[in-house]
This record gives sequence, structure tokens and C-alpha cells, in this order.
Amino acid sequence: MISIEIPRPSRRIRHIHIEFGTLTLDYQAGAEQAQNVADQLAQGFPELMVTIDDDVRADLPPLPCAALWD
Repeated sequence: MISIEIPRPSRRIRHIHIEFGTLTLDYQAGAEQAQNVADQLAQGFPELMVTIDDDVRADLPPLPCAALWD
């Protein structure tokens, strides 16, 4: 039996920073997930400041319920 491994495309991980007054949240998420969250928050909560960048650190937790943003 021959086993063929199909390479999966690498997923770009981004840092998403959410700020509201003194509340700041930092997560890591897939690029598409991070953009979807930023877009939805901008529409529903214009008072939030959301930024996405490549400053991904190992200590950043994953975006909660990330699969919902796929």
C-alpha cells in the first residue's frame, strides 16, 4: 500500500489587538479569522479600536472560538 501525503497550505497567523478604554485584548489567529473579527467589530462596535499586525508572540493565546470566524 502506498501512502501519499497531500501538503496543506500554510496558514498565516496574525496578531489581533482589541482596545476599549483600559481594556486591551491580544490574541493570535489565522489571517482570515482576524480580519473577519475586525470587520464585524467595526460594524457593530465603532468605539472599539482593533488592529491586526504580524507581531505574533508565543505567549499570545489563540482567538477564543476561532472556528466561528472561518
